[in-house]
Amino acid sequence: MNTSPKNIHTYKVAIALGLSIIFWASAFVAIRESLSSFQPGSLALFRFLIASMVLLPAAIIKKMKIPQLKDLPSFLVIGFAGISIYHLALNYGELTVTAATSSFIISSTPILTGIMSIFFLKERIKIWGWIGILISFSGIALITFSEGELGKINWGALLVMVSAICSSLYVIYQKKLLKTYSILEVTTWSIWIGTIFLFIFTPSLLSDFKTASLKDTLGVIYLGIFPAAIAYLLWTYSVSKFKSATHITSFLYLSPIITTLIGIIWLREYPGLYSIIGGLIVLSGVILTNTKGRR
Repeated sequence: MNTSPKNIHTYKVAIALGLSIIFWASAFVAIRESLSSFQPGSLALFRFLIASMVLLPAAIIKKMKIPQLKDLPSFLVIGFAGISIYHLALNYGELTVTAATSSFIISSTPILTGIMSIFFLKERIKIWGWIGILISFSGIALITFSEGELGKINWGALLVMVSAICSSLYVIYQKKLLKTYSILEVTTWSIWIGTIFLFIFTPSLLSDFKTASLKDTLGVIYLGIFPAAIAYLLWTYSVSKFKSATHITSFLYLSPIITTLIGIIWLREYPGLYSIIGGLIVLSGVILTNTKGRR
């Protein structure tokens, strides 16, 4: 067996990336379950209070540095958009959209990252890439209409789409910050800043605690430790090892398959036929863009 440093490094990145995707895939299901006890805002706050506390000891031990003033706007973007808005929109969206369908919509993140990379990172897309983008958005349109009443838009699906846009911003600004800051610093500051913006939901969280079931409370603690603190660290580590922002996000198209399986086992939740078709259309567009659409 070849155990050269290069191969070991590749295995480490693959394991980190794989675990972060599995944790995030399970998060869609755990969120759907926990919403039976917690309101979307209080769920997000509770989850990231847990994540913030998990990261605190490492930040102290590593003597994590404070962001420079010139980098503060970038940290505010990944904290506010990548944590606060992303998770609020996702939680509200999952009130009416299944875990699997939410994951299919989030899998459009590589497409959105590709578009944003044109302006932020000066990356370029070929004609096949634009065709893939159109295919993916047609799949999202099918999901948006099929998840609601006949002929009506499901606004929950559109909220999940907002999450996908925020996820793209998160990855792009991560790439910039990782040139100056460590993996721990980028992850921790983004989560801490995002958590601060979520403090407005403190009253609803205190109210939800009074009636929340033990199962749902443990579910949110799981969300805070694994899909939040640990998964974000693993993801940031993976992002730091990839040259292209679009390339790293392309691995997210594995998430819907895992989420669907977990949702069936955990919640006995089966996505609708049109949602599955729409999701497959989204994935086909993502794959096309990331295989033939990059220069």
